[in-house]
Amino acid sequence: MSIHRSTLLIAGPLVLITGIYLLVFSGTEENRAVANVIQLSPPESWQTPPARQTKAAPSQLQVNCESKAQAIQQRISIPTNRLVKAPYVLIGDYEISTLEALYRKAIQPTEYALNVSYFDTRPEQPITIVALSSQERYQQVAWDLDQRKTGSYYGYFQSDDLRIVLNLTTGSGTLGHELTHALAEIDFPAMPEWFDEGLASLHEQCEFSEQGNRLLGTTNWRVQILISALDRQQLPGLNDLVSQTRIRTDREALTYAYARCFCLFLQQKQLLSPFYRKLRTNQAADPTGQLTLCQILNVDDLSAVDAEFREWLAASRRKTGSL
Repeated sequence: MSIHRSTLLIAGPLVLITGIYLLVFSGTEENRAVANVIQLSPPESWQTPPARQTKAAPSQLQVNCESKAQAIQQRISIPTNRLVKAPYVLIGDYEISTLEALYRKAIQPTEYALNVSYFDTRPEQPITIVALSSQERYQQVAWDLDQRKTGSYYGYFQSDDLRIVLNLTTGSGTLGHELTHALAEIDFPAMPEWFDEGLASLHEQCEFSEQGNRLLGTTNWRVQILISALDRQQLPGLNDLVSQTRIRTDREALTYAYARCFCLFLQQKQLLSPFYRKLRTNQAADPTGQLTLCQILNVDDLSAVDAEFREWLAASRRKTGSL
């Protein structure tokens, strides 16, 4: 996996990036801005999960988190606050109460739902989330920490440091995307890049199941890229998507869209979670996931699924008028 992952977001579609859950903020303008980020809430039946049990002694993990928080804050040139909820280190130019709400209403239930469907390995080292309140501050902190010029990106994951940096005002779809990367890095570091990006992109726009214990991806703006390629008869076969070991820069937008929609296709067949777990088991023998997909879909070659996937894509577009 690469040193960092970037969430490719385009300014136009930012308004439809899903949040994860509703917070009711009052008072400061900064808190009201965060309230707009977290838009959906788990059902009333959802309960805060029990405290995580880790192999490392909680006290040591807490010490490591505190040390990480202090070290990162010292590298940031703007004033920030920090909140430690091991294994998470939250740093941002927000009030402590806002960081607390972000953890309780977004990060904690998202992690729980992702663990139910995918991830089994509990973090034993700090995961840092640096949340900024504007594009300017995001760009400044990205430079402070990584000498990174962010361009049009609104969030990224630095895998070698288990650190997310994001402009929170662009929507919590960015948070959902990058948090999926972070938890996947711990549970399945050898995940094929196409699937890593597809699964993360799936959680840019999602909703809770009725029980509140799963996140279900829904349609988002990336599908228009795929539809355009399909209409121009320039959409490659699934074998082309799955066989690549690295995502080509010149095909990044199309590959993200393709991988996300294929994950949505598998989700609707109730095969996404089984595929993830089977691929994790088979990863040494099947590094791209091509063989495992054939097993899950009960085909000899993925070209046998191309027509079904394209018909699903076309039928979904007819049904919704946009997909």
